[in-house]
Amino acid sequence: MYKVTISEKGQIYIPVALRRRYGLKKGDKLVLEEIEGAIVLRPLPRHPLLALRGRLKGEEEEKLTDLLLKERAADRERE
Repeated sequence: MYKVTISEKGQIYIPVALRRRYGLKKGDKLVLEEIEGAIVLRPLPRHPLLALRGRLKGEEEEKLTDLLLKERAADRERE
């Protein structure tokens, strides 16, 4: 069991051992629930697509947004 203190701003510190055990990092989101008189914090899963951000760049360095706009323009021409 861990003891934590609530700051003036209502913040709590999650001990390093727990952050490591659950893989919590800066910016992660948690759900706070009240269950039978207890406060429960549960990590929200990270969005799987965010983990891929920046990894799918093509060699041409063309932005996906530009590719999408070109594809939509081509679709309009076909219609």
